[in-house]
Amino acid sequence: MARRPPAERPPDPTPVRSKARLRRMAVLLVWWAVALIGLFWLVIGGPLLILLPVGLVAVLVVANTIVIVRRTGPEETALEAGRLEEADRSRGDGVAVWATRAPRARSERGRRTGTLAYEGRRLSFTVDPLPDAKADDDPLGGLVVLDAPVDEVELGRRPSLMRPALVVSHAGTTHVLDLSPGFDLGAGAVGAVVTQAWWDQLAERGARATMAP
Repeated sequence: MARRPPAERPPDPTPVRSKARLRRMAVLLVWWAVALIGLFWLVIGGPLLILLPVGLVAVLVVANTIVIVRRTGPEETALEAGRLEEADRSRGDGVAVWATRAPRARSERGRRTGTLAYEGRRLSFTVDPLPDAKADDDPLGGLVVLDAPVDEVELGRRPSLMRPALVVSHAGTTHVLDLSPGFDLGAGAVGAVVTQAWWDQLAERGARATMAP
């Protein structure tokens, strides 16, 4: 009896996610190689000075491997093609993803985690409360620091490998939004793919694209 050919795997409805997953695997393989080479060097008598950096790389590699296993990276919430358009057409079908927000690029001061959301032609960012903080001690917790019609939002440069954050401005305030956690070794290669999809679809929905830094 002739064997049936294996059924074709249906295409991923989110090409951005597939591309980002492949990039994450490639980045992680490179860092695993770096960690193993460092450990081998130590074993054969390498200088103890490299013990700390090798240990740090090993911890980061393990943390990033867990991200793949648990599927908690930004690529898992990547936008499908036309997703923001769909969110405009269907009431109550908005998009919400984890992100960090800072008031300017390359600055950790004022950076907070929160939820980046899009629904009803509005883009918003809501700050997460600090863990174990009382309301009086954390005035920003739960605060909506960005809530604007998409056609009033100004986009910064399109995200890239070296600048993967999504930069938006509204009413004179800049918001630097990063969808990757701080320990993400693929923040550039992976994060840029995800934020580029946001940039492109926001521009399609009416956000003003500029070349501002």
